[in-house]
Parts: sequence; C-alpha cells; structure tokens
Amino acid sequence: MNPLLLLLLLPIAEIAVFIEVGDWIGSGPTVGLVILSAILGSVLIRWQGLSVLKRAQEAAERGEVPVGAVFEGFCVVAAGILLIVPGFLTDVVGLLLFVRPLRNALGRWLFDRMKGSASFRVHGQMGGRSWNNGPGPDPFNRPPPGVIDADYHDVTPEDEKAGDAPRIGSGAGESRWAPPDSKFRP
Repeated sequence: MNPLLLLLLLPIAEIAVFIEVGDWIGSGPTVGLVILSAILGSVLIRWQGLSVLKRAQEAAERGEVPVGAVFEGFCVVAAGILLIVPGFLTDVVGLLLFVRPLRNALGRWLFDRMKGSASFRVHGQMGGRSWNNGPGPDPFNRPPPGVIDADYHDVTPEDEKAGDAPRIGSGAGESRWAPPDSKFRP
C-alpha cells in the first residue's frame, strides 16, 4: 500500500473509531482513555527504553554489533510515539510493538525480507539468536581467514644496504631490496 495513502486514511479511520468509542462509552471516558494512553506511552518509553539501552551497551561490551538492540530501541520509541499520538488504532499498534516476542518476530521478518538484497550485509544478534546473512565486511575489521595482518619495518644493517642490489620503495614498511633480475628499478 502506498504510504501517502495510508497517512491520508489513518486520520479518517481514527476519527471513525473515536466516534464509535464515544457512542459506546461516552465522550468523557473516551478523552480519558486518550490521555491515559499518552501517559502510558511516555512511561513505557522510559522504562523499556532504558532496558533496551542497557542491552545495547552489554552487546557492545561483548564486542558484538548491537543491531538487534538498536532495532528494539527503534520499535520502543515508535511504540511510545504511537501511544502518545491521539487515536485508538495507533494505540493498538503501539502496544503491540511493546511486546518483545512480537518485536523479535517483526525483526526476523524484516531481516528475511532484506536478506536477499546484495547491498544488505549484517552480522549481529537479536532475540538471543545470532545471524549473519552471508559474506560481507566484518564489522570488527578483522582480516579474512588465512591472512596475517602485520606492521613491519626494515631492520637490515646499513652496511648491507650499500650493496649492488637495486632498491625499490622508499617508506617504512616497504621492501627496500629486490633481486637483481627484478622488473622493479628505482
């Protein structure tokens, strides 16, 4: 569905639900429920948001990329905003986003939908489940298996450097000597 059409239809649907709820329980209790949902949204953002932040920090301390915790944090903030916005339909969606198993299911569904994209590479953990959607850059910038990443410097004594072997390179970490049959000449 077109998101613009959804944004246009949502207020109309919310007004229709307001009218129905107002007819059913009265206007005073309807306004009271809207105010209560806004208060509940702000309290739940604070409570759940702090726990999600704590989980993200713990994942970062373990050396993991906290993708799952960031997604959960996004869902908690979105849920709180939906509860604060007046309306019963947005309140229902907001309350559903506060339920952790539903957030995890939504995250897995979104991840599976994006997994096929060639430009989407993620390594992480969500809901206690580790995942990696294939080859891609290591989030910890580790070299691939079998590659030794090292820094070095030339320690050849000065009297050996004065020999007849052609020199290549000029900086630290580059080889300064090449075999006599080398194509590389200074």
